[in-house]
Amino acid sequence: MPLSEFPEIESFQKLPRKVIVKGGSSRFDPQAGAELRGIVINNIGQAIRDISVNLVIFNEKETPLLSVSTTPEPPLLEQGAIGSFFFQIKDYPEEIKKYYLYSSWRYDDRD
Repeated sequence: MPLSEFPEIESFQKLPRKVIVKGGSSRFDPQAGAELRGIVINNIGQAIRDISVNLVIFNEKETPLLSVSTTPEPPLLEQGAIGSFFFQIKDYPEEIKKYYLYSSWRYDDRD
């Protein structure tokens, strides 16, 4: 779902019924490395836990160069809740431009 198709969040009913991961700002600092921030939205209708956001970085030929994962904050999201994530890759020599984000999670069926 490209950013141009991302609806205004006035109602979660306009969003697809899934866990949505969107990359936000990306920057590069020679000392800190490459950084990417973004959000995770739970819109599947039930609380989820053990969330992991995965980042795959591609080169100019669309070949995967690097794959890393992180846990968003908070790691448990109720229906409609929004979490944030942050990747800092010290060894990556430029701003993160071509990438793919996806999430993995489990239903929170604990009482």
